[in-house]
Amino acid sequence: MGTGDDRARVSIPVETLGVAADAPLAEVAAGLLRQQQATWELLRTNVAGLANIRTRQFRFGGYHVRVQFNPGRLTSSAARVDERSVRERKCFLCLPHLPSEQRGVLYAGRFMLLCNPYPIFPEHFTIPHVEHVPQRIAGELGAFIALARDLAPRYSVFYNGPRCGASAPDHLHFQAGTRQFMPIEGQYARLRAAEGKVVRTDGTAQVIAIEGGGRRLVAFEGTDAGDVERVVAEYCTVLQGITEDVEEAMMNLIAWYEGGSWVVLLFPRAKHRPSFYFAEGDERLLISPAAVDLGGVSITPVEADFRKVTHEHLATMYQEVQLSRAEFHESIERR
Repeated sequence: MGTGDDRARVSIPVETLGVAADAPLAEVAAGLLRQQQATWELLRTNVAGLANIRTRQFRFGGYHVRVQFNPGRLTSSAARVDERSVRERKCFLCLPHLPSEQRGVLYAGRFMLLCNPYPIFPEHFTIPHVEHVPQRIAGELGAFIALARDLAPRYSVFYNGPRCGASAPDHLHFQAGTRQFMPIEGQYARLRAAEGKVVRTDGTAQVIAIEGGGRRLVAFEGTDAGDVERVVAEYCTVLQGITEDVEEAMMNLIAWYEGGSWVVLLFPRAKHRPSFYFAEGDERLLISPAAVDLGGVSITPVEADFRKVTHEHLATMYQEVQLSRAEFHESIERR
C-alpha cells in the first residue's frame, strides 16, 4: 500500500534528473537511471556486472534465441509464488518497502517508474501500481499500451501474468527494457511475413497468428490505441474461456510503439514452469520462463545450468509452457 507520504518520499522531481520538465518519458527514464546509478550502490554494481554477462545462441529455424547467464536473477527465477509464500512475505513493490535509496517518477498518477536493481537489460525498469492491487491487466491494458508509446523509441514494455513469471503476483506491475534487446523484436517483421496469418481486422487493428521460432503467439498491430486495446482485451476473454483460468488467461505480453503504430505480442501459456525445473539432481535446470524468455533471451541464474542447457531443453520448455497447438488454433478461430 502506498500513502501520499510514501509517494512523496519515493518520487523525484524531473528537473533534478538533468532533463527538461516536459521531456518525453523515455528521456526521463534514462535520467532516472543515471541518477540512481550515482546514488544507489546496489544498482550501480549490478548494472556494471552486465558487462560480464555470458551468452550462448541457439537456432530455431531461421530465428535465434540467446541463453544468458545472469546470477543476479536467482531470486526472481527461484521465487516462491504459491499463495502461502506470497501471503507471508512483505511485498517488495509496495512503496513503504522499497530500499531507502530507491527513487522513482510517478506515471499516469497511479504507477511509479523505478529502476530494476537486478537488471536483465542494459536499461531495465519496473513500473508498479502505487497501490497494492493484484497482478491483473484487466482494467489497466490501456495504461500498458500508453506506456509503450510514452517510452518509445528507447524502450519496449512487457507484462508477466500472475502465474507466468511475475515474481510479485500480488502487486500489479509492468516492466520496460532497452528496445531491440529481445531478439524477437528484430525478427518480428520476418516472422510476420513468413509465418503470420491475419485472422481479424477491426478498425485500424489487425490480429495476426504466428507459429515460428519454436513459439506460438498472437500479434496485434494498430495505429489507434483504442482499437488495439479492444482487440487485445477481446482475445484475452476468449483465451480465458478456453483455458478456464479463474484469475486471468495465462499469458505474457511484449509491446512497442514505432512509426505511429503499436505492436503487441501475446504469448498464450499453459504452464508456469517446465518439467525440468522440478527435476532432481543433474536433471534440474533453474529456468523459469517469462516474457523476456519468450522474447528470445532465456535467463539462467546458475552457471552449471548455463553450461549444460541444450537446444532440446529450450524446445521442451517452449512446448511445455505454451498453449497446445489445438488450443492455440481454437483461440484464434473463436469469435
